[in-house]
Amino acid sequence: MRYDVAILGGGLAGLSLSIDLKRRGYTVIVIEKGEYPRHKVCGEYISMESHEYLFGLCPALTNYELPFICQFKLSSTGGLEFQTRLDLGGFGISRYLLEEQLFEEAGRQGVVFMLNSKAYETHYNVIEEDHTIISSKGEFKARVVCNATGRKSNFETSDKQTRIKGSNYIGVKYHVRLDRDPGFVEIHNFPGGYCGVSSIEDNKTCLCYIVNSKKLNSVGNSIPELEKVYLFKNKRLRKLFTQAEFLLKDPLTISGINFNIKRPATENFFNLGDAAGSIAPVTGNGMSIALRSASVLASLVDSYFSKQISRQQLVQNYTGFWNKEFSTRVKLSRHFQKLSESPFLANLSLGLFKPFPSLAKSMIRHTHGAPF
Repeated sequence: MRYDVAILGGGLAGLSLSIDLKRRGYTVIVIEKGEYPRHKVCGEYISMESHEYLFGLCPALTNYELPFICQFKLSSTGGLEFQTRLDLGGFGISRYLLEEQLFEEAGRQGVVFMLNSKAYETHYNVIEEDHTIISSKGEFKARVVCNATGRKSNFETSDKQTRIKGSNYIGVKYHVRLDRDPGFVEIHNFPGGYCGVSSIEDNKTCLCYIVNSKKLNSVGNSIPELEKVYLFKNKRLRKLFTQAEFLLKDPLTISGINFNIKRPATENFFNLGDAAGSIAPVTGNGMSIALRSASVLASLVDSYFSKQISRQQLVQNYTGFWNKEFSTRVKLSRHFQKLSESPFLANLSLGLFKPFPSLAKSMIRHTHGAPF
């Protein structure tokens, strides 16, 4: 079977791109190693810059009461705290619900899914101008291949020099019930990492933290001990964990996290979402980057198929867009990530934010984009 577009990976970026392209009239197949619905480690906060695009793709999301988040709070182990209003704001939704609704919308639109399947190789035929995708469930052909397989993509294109040398991180997520103001997104620092707290649907709260893997190793790879020894050094986190009603039987975890800057496009495929570059969660905007990438790539692919631009221009235009819009954000996030691991630097930053709140607002603006 020959498709116009094959999308490798059916996460947020891949699902959004599939719907956008199908609505433009193209045949689309998504090759996904898992199935739906599913939980994922994620802060589950989306900037309002993405609201119009996302709800346009998936009108069924209007059926859910999603919390609007307009305030930001930051704390450190030294007892300092800072809060400010978010100029643009955002909303909360679990990845479980979001991907479930996008998957159902894609199915209604006629996107073809190959679930529980993994793509191994892609080969481009210059003469026929199409790709052969070799997967665990056979071979497929497509005119364009898009890689949305995430930060651990087997189609790795990253430059080793762009990694944070010597740093690997662990992500841990819980869903809980807490008596808190749903209008706040919070980040609480602790030695070696930070924990994000934000509201999602059904009056639930997402409690998600990221920590340098060395801290977990130091406590015998025990998550409860990690939380007791490191997270609870921040008294606000200790209080949150003590008061929370935990809704998941076990925490959701992910290991081997690295924040890489990769190539947005190659001659063989176009990368989007975390496959194009992972932004540190401390800046809280990874899902908006995935959605923005999908919207722009869909438009450019449409221009290519309608012969308004050449394939070379498609590669150049998408690469130029990604570098202009996101490379600075990704680089800044890596610096914020390292800064957040140090209690001394976190306290220093908070000490500056309180007398100079405009400094904090400027940093927030530099990690967010304009509505699209």
